[in-house]
Amino acid sequence: MTSHQVTVAIWILLGLTAMALEAAARFPGSRIPALGTLLGAAMRTRSGRVGMLAAWLWIGLHYFSR
Repeated sequence: MTSHQVTVAIWILLGLTAMALEAAARFPGSRIPALGTLLGAAMRTRSGRVGMLAAWLWIGLHYFSR
C-alpha cells in the first residue's frame, strides 16, 4: 500500500466514523450530541471561532491543495 492509499483509507475511516456517530446521535434518548450541537457549542466563544477557522484553514491547505 502506498502512502496515498493509506491517507485515503484514513479519511474514509474518519468519514464513516463521523456518519456512524451522527446516526447514533439521532436516536431518541441518545447521550451523544449531534454535530450541529457540537459546532454550536464551539462557536459560542471567540477562541472556539478562531479554532474552527484554523481547522478549516488547515484542512484547506493540506487536503484541497492538490
